[in-house]
Amino acid sequence: MDSIFAQIAKEGVKFAPGDEEIWRELYEPIYDHAQGITVISDQRYGPATRNLLDIYVPPSASPKPKSGRPVLFYVHGGGFISGDKAWSKNVYANIGHLFASQGIITVCVNHQFVPDVQYPGGAVDMQLAREWVFQNIGSAAFGSGDIDKVFLFGHSSGGAHIAMNLYAAGDKDRYDELSRRRSGDPAALWPPVAGVIYLDCPFWMDSRKPGRQYSLGHYYGSFQDEVWYPKSPLGLFEQLPESSPALNSQCLPTFLGTVEWEVPETSEATMRFFEAYRKKSQPPGSLPLMRVFRKHNHLSVVLSIGTADTSVTDALLEFIRETIGGRHGGLQTVQS
Repeated sequence: MDSIFAQIAKEGVKFAPGDEEIWRELYEPIYDHAQGITVISDQRYGPATRNLLDIYVPPSASPKPKSGRPVLFYVHGGGFISGDKAWSKNVYANIGHLFASQGIITVCVNHQFVPDVQYPGGAVDMQLAREWVFQNIGSAAFGSGDIDKVFLFGHSSGGAHIAMNLYAAGDKDRYDELSRRRSGDPAALWPPVAGVIYLDCPFWMDSRKPGRQYSLGHYYGSFQDEVWYPKSPLGLFEQLPESSPALNSQCLPTFLGTVEWEVPETSEATMRFFEAYRKKSQPPGSLPLMRVFRKHNHLSVVLSIGTADTSVTDALLEFIRETIGGRHGGLQTVQS
């Protein structure tokens, strides 16, 4: 790992188009996937071509609570324009295999890209996929998951789509749709969510950057701040009604992760969200759990999962186990 960390430090906070392949290729040879994991690929959760998900089922011999296994719902990044639940044979299978080896059913989700989808299409994809999990994950075929122990995990723009789904009640134009899906309460967290994990999430975006102008313009119809910002992850959060359970750290435990070598735009977004959360949170002043991962950059933070570097894995497992322990009596550690 030392050579990878040295390369990360050498490159610093730079992140240019094409760099993602450089980092993936560095990590590809060092994965050692757990044995005994069942992978069920390309389950359809909605009508769009990319509305597909994969399920990683823990070994049958792994501990299973009477109420069912916890579930991790992972959404990849890609700047609204690219990415895949199976970027390669190993990525993001590294996430599925690692967490499944710890007794956690892992669902890796694809979503639509611009220019083929417009707001709130990405958030609707998340809702449809969450509803699929709610309706199906309890099946023995998918590992007998517990619908009350579903953790949402988004990296980069995947986190933005999750946030725009969870904080959709910040958009009054969507109240009728949300009421239909959420038992009459637009702000309800439905289906149930045990906790949410954001890693390097662009809650806010710099509309001066040409690449952002492309994605913002196609997704929101304009890259003018007065148009897109109110419907962005941060804008929606700031407009949530005070009754929203998403503002309460006891109702929706929130893990906010970033890295030592983060691109400046995303660092700014993370801190803006942290401050917005502090201002609106219930109980007043309560905070999301925040972690800065040393030695990592924007991509290595997820590529490292399932390698000998367990810094990210350990922190996420701790968050999941402590959250479950506080509500449901704990999750047994599995030795792999």
